[in-house]
Amino acid sequence: MKCGVGDYTKFLANALGERGDVSVAVLTDEKARLNPPSAYFQVFPVAKGWKFSDMAPILETIRHFRPDIVHIQFPTQGYGRKKLPWLLSIFLAAMKIPTIQTWHEYYPLGGFMNIPNAIVGGGLIVVRPNYLEKMPSWFRWLNRKKHFRYIPNASPLPSVSVNEEERSAIRSNYAGQSKALVAYFGFAYPEKNIEALFELCDPHRHQLVLVCDLNASDKYHSVILQKIRVEPWVKSVTVTGFLPADEVARILAVADVVVLPFRDGGGSWNTSLLGAISQGTFVLTTSTEERGYHPSQNIYFAQPGNIDEMKNALEKYIGNRPINNSQDYLKGWNFVSNEHVDFYKSIIAKSTQH
Repeated sequence: MKCGVGDYTKFLANALGERGDVSVAVLTDEKARLNPPSAYFQVFPVAKGWKFSDMAPILETIRHFRPDIVHIQFPTQGYGRKKLPWLLSIFLAAMKIPTIQTWHEYYPLGGFMNIPNAIVGGGLIVVRPNYLEKMPSWFRWLNRKKHFRYIPNASPLPSVSVNEEERSAIRSNYAGQSKALVAYFGFAYPEKNIEALFELCDPHRHQLVLVCDLNASDKYHSVILQKIRVEPWVKSVTVTGFLPADEVARILAVADVVVLPFRDGGGSWNTSLLGAISQGTFVLTTSTEERGYHPSQNIYFAQPGNIDEMKNALEKYIGNRPINNSQDYLKGWNFVSNEHVDFYKSIIAKSTQH
């Protein structure tokens, strides 16, 4: 399933299963069948579009698996606008099954659909810092029965080392030798602000490589495609489509800069940002909380929407690749899975006390 939360779930399930002391199953949509199956977790693709008619097979599957805890991820592309996933926590509470939810975005998340998730107890994992402080006071009150834990994201990409021969081949394939390679990696949504790349970059000096899917039937995608198909950009943009993680990592490792011009600012929760940092490439992004160049991570944080600031940073730092840049901004999946297991145990222990 092409979804950031879907990627996160896959990596988390894999890391949990690799431990050897956790038995993991992912209950998901029928479109998400694994082929070949994973060695570390089972997949139950029992939902057929997350309709209310899926409730019986979902609950029966959970009953049969007999989990110590059910962990639900919100929101995902796969849920679409269906209400069923947002009501599952209520049914599981009625079945006396401990639950944990992970919220990947700030409130309002699913708007009023998220109220059932708020009022049940159990655990709540958030991947963004200062989550409680940003939550409206009335909504924080609804969540008063929950136990909170902040567990940061990890990179969805491996950290790769590219030799000079591979570097030359990738550059020739995407940008040639005369232009700087400017990469974007991630999903294409309006909040990603991909159109800003066409203001930041010079088509005569920069080759844009958009490591993402673009579909003409999508309104936002069509805007980007229209820009690509006309001068002066027609020969200065490459759209890769969906690629395996190793191949994405190699493109980002060879790029002169990865630009992520998020409309509302990004941070440590953005998997695209973490994937780019893990390659050591200079990253230009936006933030509402941080500003300027951070040499230890080779990142420049600009004010969202400030094109002039981003242009200046691009000119100054493009191609920058410190020999000893720090990776302390990153947490690995072993850390993430250990934090989860510790939280699972605490929620299970609390549930047995009631």
